[in-house]
Amino acid sequence: MELVKCPFCGQEIESDSFYCDQCGEELKLCPAGHGFKKGKVCSACGTELVEAKNAANDPAAPVSAPSPAPDVKPQSADTAQPPITQPQTTTAGQQPPVASQPSVAAEQPVAPEKTVRAAAPQTEPKSLVSTALNARLELKDGAVIGRRAGDYVHVFGTQGYVSGTHARLQKNGAGNWEIVDLDSSNGTFLNGQKLAAHQPAAFKLGDTIAFYDLKFTVSE
Repeated sequence: MELVKCPFCGQEIESDSFYCDQCGEELKLCPAGHGFKKGKVCSACGTELVEAKNAANDPAAPVSAPSPAPDVKPQSADTAQPPITQPQTTTAGQQPPVASQPSVAAEQPVAPEKTVRAAAPQTEPKSLVSTALNARLELKDGAVIGRRAGDYVHVFGTQGYVSGTHARLQKNGAGNWEIVDLDSSNGTFLNGQKLAAHQPAAFKLGDTIAFYDLKFTVSE
């Protein structure tokens, strides 16, 4: 028995197989004789593939490649004969045909233009609020959050899990607020996701920012 390769897994299988005994895929044949193929049509000739089991049961299935279309040379413009138009004649007393007038479509009512309202301006975040610490931190571009240094030492000075310089607040080129973790020991979190060190993360109103387990809500 001749061995051929499975078009799906590439393993050798018998040429009269209906399914690959290695990967289990159902096999399809090219009726033009190009063997097992994947997909719906043969990649070699474009003939629609048939299931191997059906091809085996159908003795009338074609096995030879389709014959090419005859080579028909295009007729040159010099030898092509133009169609002969017969002139229309009218008998005495007969009126020549009158070209039909195009029908006038009924005027469609014009829909009124939609009124587009300008979107309300978004409120910009202004502070970070912690109910646990009863503290409100005013957002400042470039402000550092830390236990030993920064603009909010009076809030974090007694918080042992906050690093000396823990994070930084800043505005990006589009004017949006960002938080940057300064390689802190216990991490900075935005909406529960730990931030990579020195990678700015944009935040908006309603977001939650945590320095280890100290949670702050972005507020107006």
